[in-house]
Amino acid sequence: MPNQRRNDIPGIALHITQRGNNRQLMFRENEDYQRFAGMLIQYSEKYQVIVHAWMLMPNHIHLLVTPQEKNMVGRMMMCATGAYTKFYNQKYKRTGTLYEKRYYSALVDYDEYVINVYRYIELNPVKARLVQHPGYWHWSSYRHNAEGLQSSMLVPHLSFMKLGLTIEDCRKAYQKLVNDTDVTSEDYEFLRSEIRTAQKKNFAFGGDEFKKRMGAKLGLDSEGAEVAAAEV
Repeated sequence: MPNQRRNDIPGIALHITQRGNNRQLMFRENEDYQRFAGMLIQYSEKYQVIVHAWMLMPNHIHLLVTPQEKNMVGRMMMCATGAYTKFYNQKYKRTGTLYEKRYYSALVDYDEYVINVYRYIELNPVKARLVQHPGYWHWSSYRHNAEGLQSSMLVPHLSFMKLGLTIEDCRKAYQKLVNDTDVTSEDYEFLRSEIRTAQKKNFAFGGDEFKKRMGAKLGLDSEGAEVAAAEV
């Protein structure tokens, strides 16, 4: 089976999901989460990939990032996941792959689309019923983005900075958006479905014009399908 197409475009946000093989645990103890977070910091800096939001769940991860150069996201993920697999296998005396397959990703449109991916990522443990509020889940960017906890890795996306006149206003506005979200509602289920569909296609989450522009850059149509070569 051919590898999934990679669709990173410099300057465009990318939502990444990586799952454990057969939904197995990727993290068992706090040390595991800490080790992966450290590797993410190391390799995002090395490959100049800006991180806006992140979530480490027991059997999968989510990232919202913006690459500065093409193919750097793939290198970051290869190094971080490869180094973590080596650590995990040595620690738990196992062999073989840790991940289900190569990561899924989707380009993300500006403004409400980016903010919706922020929400989706940071509400994951609430939807999974691990905690009642995202602030209670330690292995996430929520407290940095919503509450101002210092981070050496995170950089707010431009769309996040549009939520208010100051960074404090932006955090308060985002915090209200998250607090007002009912993860059991039909609207939220529809949002989750749209985000997941975009990732399964490895294409784009956004408006029609955004999909058209991204498709043109990648040689795809507005739905993410390969464009047939014209006859000559």
